[in-house]
Amino acid sequence: MAKRRYSFDEEKIARFLKQRRGEGRGADYHPWLTIHDLSSTGLSSRLQGRKSHRLHHVFSKIERAVLMLFDWNDHVIDIREQYPLDREETRAIAAQMSVASPRDRDTGVDIVMTTDLLVTALVDGTEQDFPLACKPQSELDNPRSIQKLEIERRFWQARGRPWRLVTEKDCPQVRVGNLEWLYEMQSLEHLEAPHPDYWSDRRDQVLHGLAGAGGISLHRLFEQLQDRWGHQPGEGLMMLRHLASIKRVIFDLDRPFDIMESSRGFQVVPAAAMPATAFTDHAQWRAAA
Repeated sequence: MAKRRYSFDEEKIARFLKQRRGEGRGADYHPWLTIHDLSSTGLSSRLQGRKSHRLHHVFSKIERAVLMLFDWNDHVIDIREQYPLDREETRAIAAQMSVASPRDRDTGVDIVMTTDLLVTALVDGTEQDFPLACKPQSELDNPRSIQKLEIERRFWQARGRPWRLVTEKDCPQVRVGNLEWLYEMQSLEHLEAPHPDYWSDRRDQVLHGLAGAGGISLHRLFEQLQDRWGHQPGEGLMMLRHLASIKRVIFDLDRPFDIMESSRGFQVVPAAAMPATAFTDHAQWRAAA
């Protein structure tokens, strides 16, 4: 029988290793799997990382949500998705557990297992890695899924890493929704402009307007920007989203955004004032999301 497009055999695994998948850091990291390597379920996506300065490949809404939560956190310095685990080690762990090593259903070849997200953060000034498995709660009812998660947990336990399982129940939905809304506006490069300084001028005008808004609603502030600076409808809100996405403006991400709320809830941050305090213990990291 012919090998299917998304199947894995020894030749394909060797090719991925030669491509140095799973190696590198930051912008140079290459995930073991990309959205082009697996049959799409409609949940796969790519997300521009703030820390890595590259596109991340995620395969579920939960992975995307968790990636955004940690990517937003100032203590996190890198995130590597679809991180490969040593196949010989996972085979040995499966044998110790007296369970089958995960295999490709078409070829019967033992696959390279991956950890969904490997988060690197500062703990007391030292870089430490925190592996995360991001799974839907419903998957935990499947005995085989539990076996594979236990293999993964033991792999990281042997390295002294605090492996963690995350489900949708661990994701604060309002914060995730706000981050999704902001991430779309990290860059202004996709926007057309009548002249090169158009959007930088609009951005500065929104910052100036917020600084002197005196507690009026955002809706009223945007009307004032239209009257004073000739903003087109929607431009003020678009610039506010951009400024919040780059953390020049901060607001409570755990409250639903409301354009009618007071501008007092939106604080302008000086461009040079972006300190990052390191985590002091693992408990802080576990509570970060």
